[in-house]
Amino acid sequence: MGVEIALPAVGLFGCFSAASNSGSLTAMAALEAVKRLGGATVGVCSLPAILSQVHRQSGLVRNIGKLVVMDGCRNACAKNLLAGVGIAPGAYLNLENDLGIVKKGPFTSLEFTDREVQAVCEALVRIITEEASVAGTPDQDARH
Repeated sequence: MGVEIALPAVGLFGCFSAASNSGSLTAMAALEAVKRLGGATVGVCSLPAILSQVHRQSGLVRNIGKLVVMDGCRNACAKNLLAGVGIAPGAYLNLENDLGIVKKGPFTSLEFTDREVQAVCEALVRIITEEASVAGTPDQDARH
């Protein structure tokens, strides 16, 4: 018998590329947002599993009410990769475009401050809270 998994109201995808400061910030802020809001409100979704067409993960993501995608820079890797498999977010946050955070480039993984983590987390929490408040109306038509 399989274990039933409680789905969060909002699923969160991010670039989470620790190759640069802005990618690292997406990961740090995502974890902080889950810690603040709790797993019933938001859960981190696996971008690699979706791109690899892992059946279980794909099924779970299809059943989450709302999706938020966060990218660290103007390249919008997470958003573009998800679009390639037919997944569109209900809300989107780009650290460079929306928050003015400068990507410092490759090999800058740890070049961010706690203040930046908190600023990104605050923006992310606002978006997730807004999405969770309307999670009863799924974005199913935007996904495959």
